[in-house]
Amino acid sequence: MIRILVTGAAGFVGGHVLPLLARAGDRVAGIGRGAAPALPEGVTYETVDLLDETALSGFVARFRPTAILHLAGLASVADSASGPVQTWRVNVNGLMNLVAAVEAVPGCTFFFVSTGEVYGSAFLAGHALSEAVEPLPRNTYARSKWVGEQLLRDLLPRIGVKLVVLRPFNHIGPGQDERFVVASFAGQIARIEAGLMPPCLEVGNLSSYRDFLDVADVASAYADLIGRADSLADGSVFNISSGHPRTIASVLEDLRARARVPFEIRVTPERVRPAEIPLAAGDAGRLHAATGWQPHVDWDLSLTRVMDDARARLTTSL
Repeated sequence: MIRILVTGAAGFVGGHVLPLLARAGDRVAGIGRGAAPALPEGVTYETVDLLDETALSGFVARFRPTAILHLAGLASVADSASGPVQTWRVNVNGLMNLVAAVEAVPGCTFFFVSTGEVYGSAFLAGHALSEAVEPLPRNTYARSKWVGEQLLRDLLPRIGVKLVVLRPFNHIGPGQDERFVVASFAGQIARIEAGLMPPCLEVGNLSSYRDFLDVADVASAYADLIGRADSLADGSVFNISSGHPRTIASVLEDLRARARVPFEIRVTPERVRPAEIPLAAGDAGRLHAATGWQPHVDWDLSLTRVMDDARARLTTSL
């Protein structure tokens, strides 16, 4: 039987990928630092911190996964800039603890969720990048993920564990928190509509081009690859991206069209990311060739879901 362990299962992406894995008829277990999320039938969950070596090793030894989807980690670029020590501690020390734990399960496949952010300065080429491009990360978050990739390439072959690296680009959808740009816009619009803040939406740099996907498409890519674990080469790297960047300004205008009240826009310095890359996009041709994957969620539907979720969460919190 295929036994899939999902770390960070209580997070944004976990809530979308667990149902897909469960539907495949596999045994699925999630771990995370938070309380148990709403779980699909047949999925189990335990509260386990990756920094707790004893609890982590014990869980892995009991469950004996044949595949691991490593979602856990600090994922906000802004947070990593203000708290680099914690980013390195969680994203690297936690990963090292997980590597030590998987020594008990040689033969499993380790799907490491890195990020398209690792390409960094390579994006200055001005076009969508393939996995053949050498990463040049520019921020703490991206550097921690790039180091994670190198660490796993060095350590996993020694313990007989296959590595597959996943580099997702910006993804959006219900459940994302407001540290991320589209969720931030939607949350502000919902509060403006409810009269909880003045009709003025705060933004950062709107001219940048970014490669956006719906989280459902990202989750589908993860599930597709896990289902093909046996056929994937050790050390494979896959971009998960649309290949069609759009400006942050255009995303905001698309959300404005869904707003129920008018509002102004104000650029605030604290929302402007330093050393901004003008265009960041990925070429997912390798993923398509391996699995047939391509994005399916319509952009308008994706934004409608984000906006509906922001309103629903606001109503729940009142």
